Amino acid sequence: MTVPLETTGLGAVLAAAFTVTMTALLLWMLRVPRPVSQEIARAVRSVGAVRTIFVPILEAYYSARAVELASRLGQEQKAKILLGYVVEVPRTLSLGVSLPQVEERGRRALEEAREIVEAHHLDAATEMVRAREAGEGINRTARDHDVDLIVLGISPETGFVEGSAERIAESLFRHAPCEVIIDRLAETSIGATAPTTVAGPDARPGRIVDTVRPRRSGGP
Repeated sequence: MTVPLETTGLGAVLAAAFTVTMTALLLWMLRVPRPVSQEIARAVRSVGAVRTIFVPILEAYYSARAVELASRLGQEQKAKILLGYVVEVPRTLSLGVSLPQVEERGRRALEEAREIVEAHHLDAATEMVRAREAGEGINRTARDHDVDLIVLGISPETGFVEGSAERIAESLFRHAPCEVIIDRLAETSIGATAPTTVAGPDARPGRIVDTVRPRRSGGP
């Protein structure tokens, strides 16, 4: 004795939905990925291989945006962000001389930078970098920590440090053991009018200086 099958409207809808779902799943599983060129594949692997990013923090330079940029660059692969406050010690002084005011400013700057990194849920390491020349100290730290990428931020207002930016950039381009990104803000960039450090022509990162805000054009 056979039982007659009855088809209801709900059953037909469920069967159709199941068929569509299975068909879509099979098409997704069998689809062939779009081929990419070797250049693109190498670029993807290169960026994904960045595991340690070093952000040098120099007092005469705008560094907060560089820390933010480094954090975003390292977010996908969960890179470690190394933050180094660079102090240029004059050759007339011992490299290990005590500089309490400079070191205190360095600690505050490193703490603020760490907060930016941790907001991206990344690991941050901090270090005070002492050197005769900033570029030499940055390169040495990059080698010691096996850094994959250096990110240095420069603001438009750093022209008062005559020749300093050029010397650091040349040192990094010639001697850095890894990839280097120098991020120079345009005058119209957001954050370009942040407080800047003003000093004389012989000023160096880590020296005692006064901090002012840039005046608006046409202002008093």
